[in-house]
Amino acid sequence: MTQKVDRISQGLSQKLQDWRQVDSILLAESAQSAILDPYFFISLDIYYRGILPNVDQRQRLFSDAGAFESSSVSSKDRFLLEDIPVRVEYKDMNRVDEILARTRENMWVFRQTGTYMFYRLVTGKIMIKKTDWLDTARALLNDMPDSFWSLLITSSRATMEHYLSDLISAVMRDDQLFYLISAAGFIKSFLSLLFVINHCFEPSGRKLYEMVWKLPELPENFKGRFESFLREDAQFPPSRKMEIAELLARSVVRMC
Repeated sequence: MTQKVDRISQGLSQKLQDWRQVDSILLAESAQSAILDPYFFISLDIYYRGILPNVDQRQRLFSDAGAFESSSVSSKDRFLLEDIPVRVEYKDMNRVDEILARTRENMWVFRQTGTYMFYRLVTGKIMIKKTDWLDTARALLNDMPDSFWSLLITSSRATMEHYLSDLISAVMRDDQLFYLISAAGFIKSFLSLLFVINHCFEPSGRKLYEMVWKLPELPENFKGRFESFLREDAQFPPSRKMEIAELLARSVVRMC
């Protein structure tokens, strides 16, 4: 991380900590990339309780920022600061507590984003910590019971098999658009299942390729099949990719 990135991250954290609602602030790993890396941006997770300041108040706090935009749907602010892209994401601690306390009832949360929310909570660099909430949450996440992983394996496997079925149907119908949609859904859900089997939280899509090779256990013949599925080559048309997807699915199911 460069001095500029560290200075901006520290400055934003100092501003945000003045809100009484804020408990903890984490810096996501995207800030560790080189500034010229297309994947680089500063991403701060703000863990809070209560009601956040409204958009106008938040924009005034970031008055020196440019291109400010906010999403009420995902509780996220985006802007440029000294030409550095910044994302500030607001995480309701009550919601996190509920998911941690009642994972069985909240299993649907993981169907689209996997366990990425937990990955960020465990791996983020601590910028501000006012209470022991973060330590408690991390301790829970680092010692999740086998029942959590078993439920998640069942859910993740069902999602992967759903996308595989769609992929096969798309190939049989020669539907190129639905094939692309299904292929993307399949490989994402396949990797989600693989991380779950290894009892590892899932990183962002930008880090999946890098991190998958570091998993303790991988399926048989994984490297060749995985690279072949990703390859754009006339030797690997959709019909061949379908066969590879079926092989990948069988190999990971044997690990469940």
